[in-house]
Amino acid sequence: MKCTRLLWLVIGFTLLISCDSAESRRTAMITAVPTCDSPGVLQDGEIEESILGYGYKFQVYVPPCYEQEVERQYPVLYLLPGYTSNYTVWSNGGLYDIADEMISTGQVPPFIIVATGNNDVDLMGEVVHVDLVPYIDSHYRTLNERPYRAVAGGSLGGSRAYRLALTNPEIFASAGVFGNGLIPGEEEKVAGWLEAIPAEMRPRFFFNSGFQDPYMLNMAKELIKLLDDAGFETTSLFTEGGHSNAYWITNMPTYWQWLSEDWK
Repeated sequence: MKCTRLLWLVIGFTLLISCDSAESRRTAMITAVPTCDSPGVLQDGEIEESILGYGYKFQVYVPPCYEQEVERQYPVLYLLPGYTSNYTVWSNGGLYDIADEMISTGQVPPFIIVATGNNDVDLMGEVVHVDLVPYIDSHYRTLNERPYRAVAGGSLGGSRAYRLALTNPEIFASAGVFGNGLIPGEEEKVAGWLEAIPAEMRPRFFFNSGFQDPYMLNMAKELIKLLDDAGFETTSLFTEGGHSNAYWITNMPTYWQWLSEDWK
């Protein structure tokens, strides 16, 4: 009997070591600096039949060494554009050059960015969680778990981002809201979403608005108050700046460093 008990103790201890080692290897793989000199690559994509009733175009940034380090899996950030805009606003603004630099120098872990198409008519961002997330997970080497999936957006995309995170907390672990905040008249709806989310599933929120964008800045503060009162984690970055992609892109490094806390 004593021998049997000792055997189970040994087996249990061995399993514990194995689990810890596997988790350590996974963490090391996520945070390791790429070992090749290749820059990130942009790839155009399209879902031929989306929930919107027509084809949906998007763009994917894969980080440095993606093609070379074939065993590696990556966190994913879904990035939504503003009104009448599309995924080109991020590449035109030099966003991916910043990502290359931060990843290559080890300031943030390597990650995939999915820049979505126009979402003007998609008030809840349904095409993202219904069509785009499953497509990306099946076509790219993603870490297909909630802590490694985030959504963010600028202006109109910011409102879609917080709605996606609050209505799909099992999919997104955080939301970045740039140049936007609580949509007037949506207070009760947001309060209901907050109340329905279990404590262990609460997404984190990052806000960035400029002092020269007072209307959106006030909206951000209104949403932050609701989130804070409900016990959700919020971080805000309010500085000199206006309502523009150029301003939000300059603050992406701070956001990405905040975001990568989920990936440790």
